[in-house]
Amino acid sequence: MTDHARGIVLQQMRYGDTSLIVKLYSEQHGLLTFMVKGALGRKSRFRPALFQPLSILEFVASVQPNKDFQYFTEVSVETPYHSIPLDVHKSTIALFLAELLSKTLVEQGPNPMLFSFLHSSLQWLDLQHEHFADFHLFFMLELSRFLGFYPRLQAEAGWQVFDLLDGSFRVQPAGLSYYLEFDEAQQFRQLALTNLENLAGLKHTLTHRRRMLDILILYYQLHLPIFKGLQSHEVLRTVLG
Repeated sequence: MTDHARGIVLQQMRYGDTSLIVKLYSEQHGLLTFMVKGALGRKSRFRPALFQPLSILEFVASVQPNKDFQYFTEVSVETPYHSIPLDVHKSTIALFLAELLSKTLVEQGPNPMLFSFLHSSLQWLDLQHEHFADFHLFFMLELSRFLGFYPRLQAEAGWQVFDLLDGSFRVQPAGLSYYLEFDEAQQFRQLALTNLENLAGLKHTLTHRRRMLDILILYYQLHLPIFKGLQSHEVLRTVLG
């Protein structure tokens, strides 16, 4: 059966001399891996620029879930980006998010709400002219909703810490190792209560922003055994600094 579908590119890898392997998260099927034969050749129908990380695509393919690779019949850009490829800050955020998604959506089935979140968030970043320096923090915390470890915002009375293992705001941590003291717990809670329209209200300093990124990476590591950390976050820290 031939499917007309939408997908968001997570990763592309060179295969042989002229081909590409493209991983994307699709609206209808979840995570898919495509072989694009001859993509790097002169006569290819599908140019490599189509498969830049986080490109939003429309495609036609006969999806066979039990196969290692799928094959495009047609593919085009669904939503062209206007500023992400041209703005060094936005393009660095995009590379960070692509790595994050490729390392967390490893066995993800179809989830229309997740796809809608990714689609709308990326369009927001592309169209935003200012106040997007904390976007990656917002994105990481919102993504944890779909991965199953979003923090519980109903706090204990008189709470003092955020328990990173338990994912809750408590008077004292359940364990001894992984928790945030009150000031950082307040910043974490404020981020969790913020939406895209109010990101500017966070007023994070560079030091706070970097610290919150480290906290979120640790939070992911504690709740996702498959998540071993990221490589692009150091570049992100440098560029946004």
